[in-house]
Amino acid sequence: MEVDRMKTLVGSMDGMGPAEALYAVAELQKEVGRREASLVRAARRSGLSWEAIALCLGVSKQAVHKKYGKQ
Repeated sequence: MEVDRMKTLVGSMDGMGPAEALYAVAELQKEVGRREASLVRAARRSGLSWEAIALCLGVSKQAVHKKYGKQ
């Protein structure tokens, strides 16, 4: 999903019904998860430590390593 599509979904949520907005949120969460995983892989390839990545994501080093350490 493109960033523009994500912006459109977020911007249009106010006009959506509850069920439609929930579908949009679920779609956005999936895309954010994919983007996060991709960025973590890129960060590791560029030499960032698990601690630095965790700091960027606002989580503990253990949490980020548990989630992405085996990829």
